[in-house]
Amino acid sequence: MLEKIRLLGSLRQGLLGLAIFFILILPFAEPVWHPKDNWDLVMGGIVPAVAPIIFVVIMFDCLMTVVMKSGADEVKLANLNFILRSNFIVAFILLVLWILSFNKALFG
Repeated sequence: MLEKIRLLGSLRQGLLGLAIFFILILPFAEPVWHPKDNWDLVMGGIVPAVAPIIFVVIMFDCLMTVVMKSGADEVKLANLNFILRSNFIVAFILLVLWILSFNKALFG
């Protein structure tokens, strides 16, 4: 498994690592319309605003991975499929947690 993580590449590892970091802090982020201090601004404004940007970047990476799959051999195809699975799993979890963090602000 560690070898497959190495095959992701450093930029993709950084992107997925950043997404996982946001996955870990999104349950504590609740949108705040009038933040009282810097921590409220970060957790209530910046984190919920940056999470969908990270999601879009992961989706662009998925798009480019699908393009790279078109001319790949068997070994490269297996690696690209692992990359796609990793991206989709992390992006789905990030999106669900982002929606849940906005649930109270949107619906109630």
